[in-house]
Amino acid sequence: MTASITDLSALGESLRRHDHDRYATAMFADPARRGDLWALYAFNLELSQIRTQVREPLAGMIRLQWWRDVVEGARREEAMRHPVGGPLLDLIERRQLQLTDVHDLIDVRQHDLDPAPFTTIADWQEYGRRSSGGLARLAATVLGAEDCAAAQSAGTAWALTGLLRSLPFHLAQGWCSLPADVLAGQGVSSDEVLSAAVDKTALAASVLTLTDLVEPHLRQSRRLRVPRTALPALLPAVLAGAHLRRIRSLGGDVFDSRSYRPRPMPVRLAWAALRGRV
Repeated sequence: MTASITDLSALGESLRRHDHDRYATAMFADPARRGDLWALYAFNLELSQIRTQVREPLAGMIRLQWWRDVVEGARREEAMRHPVGGPLLDLIERRQLQLTDVHDLIDVRQHDLDPAPFTTIADWQEYGRRSSGGLARLAATVLGAEDCAAAQSAGTAWALTGLLRSLPFHLAQGWCSLPADVLAGQGVSSDEVLSAAVDKTALAASVLTLTDLVEPHLRQSRRLRVPRTALPALLPAVLAGAHLRRIRSLGGDVFDSRSYRPRPMPVRLAWAALRGRV
């Protein structure tokens, strides 16, 4: 059964309040497919909030398993009563999304339940590729461009930039989102970072190192052409580029409020949409 306009409007409002950047980029999509993006992004929002909503990792694993069951159709009646589950199932069926891709969005969130999930830079980049990178590729599929490498690169850049910008908030929640090998290069450990026993200069240097690793993903998203109808899936790359420039201008100090202060960029987004390029 197709999700109602009322259901989709509620998802759009939730995104506007809790994930405004993706809400803004979705507004550039064809109105006939905008609700599909809202359903997909609302699902991602549900997954991303699990870490902050549970006290124990086991409780988070149970929630992730519930979503796996929903995607498999094992909890259809429950899902149809859920404000996100119902629209998600409708989207998967109508757009014939690959369940393996949807499952991967769930599976990667297991890392959110580990206080220091990234041992290496490769782990950190893989998380970005599978989380927002996979989400952007699914978004492009919803918009008519299947297996879109440019969208995955754009989403990966957005994920990794978000990890850097949100470092102060993640640490306050007991989650260290910097790779251990990068921290070791500054002579500190994840445990020291989590216990607030590290000078901010070491964290700033680590952040600057990682900003250089985001750039190749941005370049890839710009180099590969995509159908104009799928461009909204790539628009987060526009925002990521602007945030990275701000972080660099601050010397990697993401604790400076200017690095994470909301920066509405409607003109940047509109210009990219007009040109058909990010």
